[in-house]
Amino acid sequence: MTFVADTHALVWHLMDEKRLGKAARRAFRSADRGQALCYIPAIALVEVALLYEKGRLRAGPAQVAEALAAHDGYAVLALDLEQALGFASLPAVRDPMDRLILTAARVTSSRLLSADEALDGHGVERVWE
Repeated sequence: MTFVADTHALVWHLMDEKRLGKAARRAFRSADRGQALCYIPAIALVEVALLYEKGRLRAGPAQVAEALAAHDGYAVLALDLEQALGFASLPAVRDPMDRLILTAARVTSSRLLSADEALDGHGVERVWE
């Protein structure tokens, strides 16, 4: 089973797990054990950097990447041509970061770990509660 983590879900998993929905918590724990693969879109690490710069996070992208590297169930997903083209097919999703994360889930045929109900209805199963 594969997942793509939205930025807030990733941050909460690493820093405040009680904020995760039950199904999302199970998915992350499965990735932690190497029983599932969770893709982290590169854009999520960019968002982490922006939040860190604003003082809204205590850890930056290097620390997040280091925490993920300790587990076999995570892979950073680079932005590629297929995702760039997929981005163009989602004009109804206003936030560009959300569009890229949603596109990453579509391209990898993965479920999306996100609390954001606005991402429903775009051909990706969202996992949260």
